[in-house]
Amino acid sequence: MANTFLIIDDDINMRKMLEVLIRKNNLGKIVAQLDSGEYAVEEILFYNPDIVLIDLLLPIKDGVEIINMVRKEGYEGKFIMISQVEDEEMVSKAYESGVIFFITKPLNMIEAVNVIKGVCRNIELEKSFALIKNAVFNVDSQSKDSKSSKLSLDEQITAIFADIGIVGGTGGDALRKVIHKIINFKKHNSSSIYQLQEIYDEIAKEENQNGYKKVNRRAIEQRVRRTIQKSLQTIAEIGCDDYYNGKFTEYSTLLFDFSQVKQEMRFVDGDTNERGKINIKKFIEGIISKLDI
Repeated sequence: MANTFLIIDDDINMRKMLEVLIRKNNLGKIVAQLDSGEYAVEEILFYNPDIVLIDLLLPIKDGVEIINMVRKEGYEGKFIMISQVEDEEMVSKAYESGVIFFITKPLNMIEAVNVIKGVCRNIELEKSFALIKNAVFNVDSQSKDSKSSKLSLDEQITAIFADIGIVGGTGGDALRKVIHKIINFKKHNSSSIYQLQEIYDEIAKEENQNGYKKVNRRAIEQRVRRTIQKSLQTIAEIGCDDYYNGKFTEYSTLLFDFSQVKQEMRFVDGDTNERGKINIKKFIEGIISKLDI
């Protein structure tokens, strides 16, 4: 699948130039564009793009501050910083925060394409090494123990989340908590009828008691909804690339209304501005049906 990009720059002309550059050279897919640092941390963690093109000087939060914050939250994507700043100390801080390359302003299209292509090649190499490492590890594990142990509930959920592109982030954590609470509810109640709003309330109360910033039921619901919407986008993108892909054929009907998956595919292809819709209960019940509880 093509690399994903998130662009953060307060200059609309710069954002448009980068968008044209990425599309014209088939470098990947742009998942979002931001004009300030205000919600940058949340959006990076939500979309989890492969590459973030980020301006050093931004309104509200600067580029280095944003990078440091998302790194602490576990984001592992690549950063390319776009800036006309030449101050050595600021540039040094940017590199220390995890920036791979700088693209200088005013934008030189050839330089920018070469830098982005280089980062894309690094990502592909990392993915290849990871596949080789996993293959060797699996062979070694099987030779030591032909009877693999049963995965824990969290490990099973993580595997499914990885399949549908929602590992990590606060939304994924909230969805995981919802799934655990529903499973626990079903174990202790003869009736399987539960209210999602009550579960969101429980999670909000627990987070508030544990010292997190104050949240309410609506905030939890929004995290869950946005995460499921992201999963729908992932499945649609897989279907657009390969209609017979195993993940697409399984999850497109298990977790979603297939007509809404097709609608999202049309959105991904740029044929419509209307996205596919999700059903939270159908999605969660589909996840639970795959778990060995």
